[in-house]
Amino acid sequence: MRILRVIYIVAIAVMLVLLVITGIHAFYPPPPYPDYPEYPDHPPAYNSTEYEEWEQQWREAEEEYQQDVEEYHQEAAVHNRNIFFIVLPLGVVFAVGGTFIRRRVDIFGAGLILGGIGTMIFPIALNDLDNTMRFVGISVVLVVLIFVGYKVFLFARRS
Repeated sequence: MRILRVIYIVAIAVMLVLLVITGIHAFYPPPPYPDYPEYPDHPPAYNSTEYEEWEQQWREAEEEYQQDVEEYHQEAAVHNRNIFFIVLPLGVVFAVGGTFIRRRVDIFGAGLILGGIGTMIFPIALNDLDNTMRFVGISVVLVVLIFVGYKVFLFARRS
């Protein structure tokens, strides 16, 4: 019966994290990555005038693509920053709320705590997140872990 409790707690945590990630992608999708430009299959003869025109078109298309990629990275950075400010506090609410629910209903509270921690880790792991924000996020997770650990393990022993 104890293994079933652990499985149930982990299932709640995983589903909570998946719910948050799926909700983000459903209601606030990331910017699309730019398509690589299509070029003709075979270039014209090397020393011909057509080749120079073809090469110039190739360079222009490549420069335009690089600009699109740069714009994508800027948009992705803004997108990930917004996700950080939405999801990290949500994870804090889940984890801290789980500590108070845990006193009444042990299984649900533990699932919320674990799911909240997983939810807080998600926005920290995003690629285009600024390192300063990543530092702040890791600090928040650490504070929450200490708080939850105190409430769940140390405070419970004193009671």
